Amino acid sequence: MRNFLKALFRPLLRVPVLGRLLRVLLAAWRAPVGAVRLDQVERAALELTVRLDALQAQTAADRQSSVVHMDRLLSVVTDVSARQAEADADRDNLARSVPVALRRLARHDVDLRLQLEEAQARLASLEHRAAEPVVLPEEVTTLGARVDEAAGHVGYLLERVEFVRSELMFEIRYGASSGGGDVAPAPVVKAPLEGRAGPMRVNLGCGHVPLDGYVNVDNRDLPGVDVVADVRHLPFEDGTVDEFFSSHFLEHFPQEQLRRVVLPYLRDKLAPGGRMRAVVPDIDAMMREYVAGRYPYGDLREVVYGGQDYDGDFHFNMFTPESLSALLAELGFVDIDVPTRGRVNGRSLEFEIGATRA
Repeated sequence: MRNFLKALFRPLLRVPVLGRLLRVLLAAWRAPVGAVRLDQVERAALELTVRLDALQAQTAADRQSSVVHMDRLLSVVTDVSARQAEADADRDNLARSVPVALRRLARHDVDLRLQLEEAQARLASLEHRAAEPVVLPEEVTTLGARVDEAAGHVGYLLERVEFVRSELMFEIRYGASSGGGDVAPAPVVKAPLEGRAGPMRVNLGCGHVPLDGYVNVDNRDLPGVDVVADVRHLPFEDGTVDEFFSSHFLEHFPQEQLRRVVLPYLRDKLAPGGRMRAVVPDIDAMMREYVAGRYPYGDLREVVYGGQDYDGDFHFNMFTPESLSALLAELGFVDIDVPTRGRVNGRSLEFEIGATRA
């Protein structure tokens, strides 16, 4: 019987946990007291049962964890397999498409080279044609000459129309057709002009500021005025005046009247080599100062248009040194100079100009 039990339990003793429990039971069985053996056997059996339950629970948990890990592993393996298949497909597509793209690029390169060669050939042809002298047909040459001739005629006609217009406007305003309204009364000489010592110097439009050593002329009978007369009807013979001086006088005449009547009349009164000196508002200096904010608008308006307090206090003209110099040169004056520009005189900024009769 003992040998049978040994043969039965010997394989079980090799199991790690079960074998240890069996050894404990055998040791308890061999103890001298039967009750103690029985108690030990029961405790060993209970411990064996607990250990077996724990082992079964751990085995079940391990089995469940293994199932979960196996599912995850299968999912990962499936995803990797799908990605590998997609990569293989992309590689196959790329392997098939690259040669096609390379062939297209090669064709485009050939087409571009052909177009470049064609453009270079056309450019060379155009350069060659441009270097050749252009021979226009005779009809084209004749037509061009006729167009130039017609343009010359049109330009001449436009100039004549403008000349006739300006002449008509001048005659209407200042000529005989104005009904005699421009005829001035005879000059009144308040002081004898004969026997004066020294050169004949005349101060035109002197107003309330007569000058010593000058024959002071104004169209108003004011204190200090020697001759009451219109500037276009002076009691001086042609070629007898050595100097005309005027201050803020020329701007009282419109441009055409000044250019056609007043200045030519005064030029003829001057002796050869006689001098014309004039002080006028400097519109160039005033405008620059006004734009810079250093010249009041009220002063600018009054100097440009006159004080307008009486009939002779209206201004019809404005000058720059360059514009008045050009006008005097047009009328035959020489040695024109501008000694002063932008000079302050009350509310006005003025310049002085001098010119000589040739």
